[in-house]
Amino acid sequence: MALLGALMRRAKIVVIGAGSAAFGPSVIAGIASNPELANIELFLHDVDSKALDRMAAFADLVIQGGGVPITVAHSTELSRALDGADCVVLAVAAHRERTWARDRALALEHGIVHYAENGGPGAIFHTARNLELILPIAREMERCCPESWLLNYTNPVARICTALKRYTKIRTIGICHQLSFAYYMVGVLLGDELGIEPPVTARFRWNDQSIAESHRIAAETQAKVSIRAAGINHFTWALSITGREDGRDLYPLLNERIKLFDPGFEPLTRRVHRLFGMFPVPGDSHLVESLPYTHNVARASWDRYDIQMYDFDWAKRGRLASISALDAMVAEGGPIKPGAFESERAELVLAALINRTLYLDEALNLPNAGAITNLPHDAIVETPAAILADGPHGVSCGALPESIAELCRRQCRIAELCVRGIVEQRREWLIEALALDPMIDDPDLPEALLHSFERK
Repeated sequence: MALLGALMRRAKIVVIGAGSAAFGPSVIAGIASNPELANIELFLHDVDSKALDRMAAFADLVIQGGGVPITVAHSTELSRALDGADCVVLAVAAHRERTWARDRALALEHGIVHYAENGGPGAIFHTARNLELILPIAREMERCCPESWLLNYTNPVARICTALKRYTKIRTIGICHQLSFAYYMVGVLLGDELGIEPPVTARFRWNDQSIAESHRIAAETQAKVSIRAAGINHFTWALSITGREDGRDLYPLLNERIKLFDPGFEPLTRRVHRLFGMFPVPGDSHLVESLPYTHNVARASWDRYDIQMYDFDWAKRGRLASISALDAMVAEGGPIKPGAFESERAELVLAALINRTLYLDEALNLPNAGAITNLPHDAIVETPAAILADGPHGVSCGALPESIAELCRRQCRIAELCVRGIVEQRREWLIEALALDPMIDDPDLPEALLHSFERK
């Protein structure tokens, strides 16, 4: 077994997509800061040689800055990177923001306004592009490191993990930080009781100030509150909200505060909470991807709820700024403190897998296998999970409220049809997936949408 062998030799962790200025630094710094990963080999891979060289130099400086002793190697050659790997961390995309913006624009031509990443018509085409990259990587893993674990960060997480489970032999864990936004929302709503300084404005925006404030509030809240959530990725629901120290049930207080709070704060989340009696985790921007309430341009419901689209211009400016900052760090050549970068939790999961030690995570994406009793047994679900000596196991969450389970079941079925249609090239299954999507309210739309995307 590869992981048994890792106990007797230097374990090898591969990061694919390491050149990303957004993803690379946080994962590399996280791995380099975890003493439980001392003496591993960290192998960085990207198809962009310039970005890869930058990140390899960054990794060396992070180790100098107080990181644990690890060996860093890098290559644009995938087989060399994967040879003998114990764990692989994956975050790749094909022209992510440009094609994402195009998906959104094409849907808008058919009267659908939507976020277009994890749900809705755009998610089908986002999935197709990313599977075109990821399935060949998985095939190479089957050849070079068939017993390794894959940590997938690429969206749509549930659909990518579904494809890897159905069409490859690679053991896959999906990982996402979306639960942190639930901590942010709870921290804002219960800030007075928790002693957390509120944001400058209660209306979240895609800008540097809102992002920084959301990270601060989420971190402070997570230190004081535990949120147990379950469902599917970017569509999970808070089963419980309790104080970490005293175990106090904070749900009743949240239910009261949410009625009286600034009406501009996550209005759709609060409206859905009132409809179904359970607090949705993802926040308005992602909640809309699985629900039918805001997509219709004619009703102008998107504007009424003030849904925040992902801001591509802001993201581009941030990416360029990150690249400039990384270039400056590398040029300066001084040690870099690994703790300066926000963790994506990969280092915690990796350490547990390699060392076969217990680790509890609040939100991992795994095959259901009964963790949520009223969702399909083989669907990919997001729940708390325990990593044990034999790998990860979803923590039993029982049954979701039946109405919420019904909403999730539809998304599970769409994901299955989407993945099967893409991989097996069955156009009729893609049309069926579109026909099931809650944003589709005209029987002519599925074929029209698919035709539009095929032409582009």
